[in-house]
Amino acid sequence: MPFGWGVQRNPRGARASAITAQATLGTTFAIVRPYRPRIGSTVGVMSFTHPEVSAKLAAPYRHASTSVVVLLTHDGRSTAALFGDPGVPQPCAPQDVLFEIGSITKVFTALLLARLVVDGEIEPDRPIGEICPAFAGVPAWVTPSSLASHTSGLPRLHVPLWTLLVKGVPDDPYADFTRDQLIAWMRAWRPARPPRTTSPRYSNLGFGLLGEVLAMSQGAEYDALLRDKVLNPLGLTATSIALTSDQQRRFSTPHAASGRPVMPWTFRAMAGAGALRSTAGDLARLADHVVAALEHPATRLHRAIALTASPVAGFGRKGLATPMAQCLGWISMTLGAADHRMLFHDGGTAGSTSALYVCPRQRAAIIVLANRGVAASMWSSLRLARANPHRVAHDYFAALPP
Repeated sequence: MPFGWGVQRNPRGARASAITAQATLGTTFAIVRPYRPRIGSTVGVMSFTHPEVSAKLAAPYRHASTSVVVLLTHDGRSTAALFGDPGVPQPCAPQDVLFEIGSITKVFTALLLARLVVDGEIEPDRPIGEICPAFAGVPAWVTPSSLASHTSGLPRLHVPLWTLLVKGVPDDPYADFTRDQLIAWMRAWRPARPPRTTSPRYSNLGFGLLGEVLAMSQGAEYDALLRDKVLNPLGLTATSIALTSDQQRRFSTPHAASGRPVMPWTFRAMAGAGALRSTAGDLARLADHVVAALEHPATRLHRAIALTASPVAGFGRKGLATPMAQCLGWISMTLGAADHRMLFHDGGTAGSTSALYVCPRQRAAIIVLANRGVAASMWSSLRLARANPHRVAHDYFAALPP
């Protein structure tokens, strides 16, 4: 899939088969650790383990040269499983290994928007040309809300797909795309008609644009604004674009699907679409906050989180929100009982793949991080689709006690 991200989006899993894959490559460690209770909870710390679930989730990502971390949480408990050797210079617990998270960055960018909305700093339905004069002339239907819900009508990428077929995909495809180039691209964009708001159209370009609009509206850089408004208040100290020297020693080198090491992607104007690195532990903390926000949004930031979890446009017939709907950043999925609704996003670069599931009703989450670019390989992507991780996640959540 050109320029990665969004690697598994079929909620029905019609082609999926029963999963029988077991861990056979490298060394597998199952590590059970105390996990801080969910936000606002007084539940005691307990241990639990689900090795069969972790193995099923890890199987389609695995390769002899790469590693996968699977973290399962439920009501203040967690289990972290490491498959393979992450190859980091500084040994650490699986939940502390850093990976590219690709398009899971979009969840954070949407949350940044929601935080600014709750704080009264931005109007979500105002045209971006009115928010930032640099985008004057952009169609009025392009708003922060439409960008965060993939309903702006913007294409997936800032380059035509045919050029990728002729020239190939660059090793670092977003490194040279600047804010000035983004502004020029948007000024030249002349769509024939407004989009159908009931039909989301996934756009990396749209989220890159959203990140820049938010930053420009506040007179700040995207990464600094995100850290001030979202990451620091949530206590996500391991989530970042630029890594410290300590974080760099815990960063797992990306690999192509073949197992060949590749360079991590860098971003300029497209940072809001996929620039973040993070750990399973930090994403579990985010999931804690999501559960708490949907139970009792007591703070402004939790009200912002709750805002991002509301369906905006359905993927079903005539825009029906079941079994799958687009929220602000998140995808909402219901594969069975409505009580087991999942909030989901995945990510993929040339050398890394990630997935995040949160089931608010069960107060549970699943995080999968791999230093292997599954999305960049047709056969690896097909293997992942056939493994049907959405169904595995749903079945894990459904089997948990309420």
